[in-house]
Amino acid sequence: MTVDWEQIRKEFFPALREHTYIMAASASPMNKKAYEEGLNYLNTMLRHGDIYYEQFKEQVDKNREIIANYINAKPEEIAFVPNVSAGMNIIARILDKGEFIYPSVEFPASVHIFKRLGYPNRKIHPTNNKYLMENIKKATSGDTKMLIHSHVQSLTGFRQNLNDLSAFCLKNSLLSIINATQSFGSFEIDVKNDQIDVMISNTLKYVGCGYGAGVLYIKRDLLNEKEIPFSGWLSVNDPFSMDNENIKVINQIRYMDTFGGCPNYGALLALKGSFDLIKVQIGNGDINKGVRRIQERILRLTDLFIEKLMDFNFNIISPLEIEFRSGIITIEHQKAEEIYEYLIKNNIYVTLKKFPNTNKNTLIRFSFNYYNNEKDIDRVIEAFKKYKLL
Repeated sequence: MTVDWEQIRKEFFPALREHTYIMAASASPMNKKAYEEGLNYLNTMLRHGDIYYEQFKEQVDKNREIIANYINAKPEEIAFVPNVSAGMNIIARILDKGEFIYPSVEFPASVHIFKRLGYPNRKIHPTNNKYLMENIKKATSGDTKMLIHSHVQSLTGFRQNLNDLSAFCLKNSLLSIINATQSFGSFEIDVKNDQIDVMISNTLKYVGCGYGAGVLYIKRDLLNEKEIPFSGWLSVNDPFSMDNENIKVINQIRYMDTFGGCPNYGALLALKGSFDLIKVQIGNGDINKGVRRIQERILRLTDLFIEKLMDFNFNIISPLEIEFRSGIITIEHQKAEEIYEYLIKNNIYVTLKKFPNTNKNTLIRFSFNYYNNEKDIDRVIEAFKKYKLL
């Protein structure tokens, strides 16, 4: 059974009736399933208060199982956190301090807290905006203990081969810490097969459920000789006994949810709605089939977009090879700011960017999700023609 993408777009993404929206790498519009789950939570709290607390918890745990199935993890290895920064703060306080390496354009949330805490670090420099194994090898020293790397780079859209990366990390005894924000829910991820030690992702990008929910996976072995570095009243056995002498936390990743405190059920149930959409409407009941179909859809859209971009005088800084490509296509042009303003005036929403440590915005980032279509691409190309970029 094939997916009727136009029906998915029409039924679940009302924002696309008003806007040409190609900025999933910033945030996707909220889909209707996420909205309905979040609204149902708010209406329940409005009409009934907290008497359905246990049902909220059960639904969140069921979604934890769906996410675990998607990334090939165990449910108890997954915690829900507010965002990537929160997840990285947890990890940086669990691990022993040691040198890490990271891509030169890595998103700041991936490395910020590690640097603040004094972790030694070295940058990986790319070849043609690609972080290949030889680039990573050059950055690795005898002191390197871990690699922090986005699955998909936010600026360029470079998609790392996680299998090759895992082989390198295993050979060099490096911990693999992956920020999956720009691929989570849209590209295949297998934390066991790819030997990922830590994976963290926000969910407002390609999952499209709004702000407030992040997913943290930690390989169980990492906690075997360590203890969760914070406490919350829900981190212990029998928390409703309200025993303030009980400070022995349950040393499992899932008990890191919201730092051991009360969950943000509105965001977490919206997240459930988004995964229901991927599993049921797109995957016909199979979450992994849904993600594979989304991945194929996104790569097909970027194929079409790149083909049509070739008529213009743009420098495409995103990798063109299918193995390294994602939903992000970033172009460079000295008049990027003017072009961006023209696109916005024509109700085409993309993202204006610049290279790190530069003053001028010379990049326009187009980021496609499964709800986009060929008409969106045609509107961009027509705007380029009217702007006389040919």
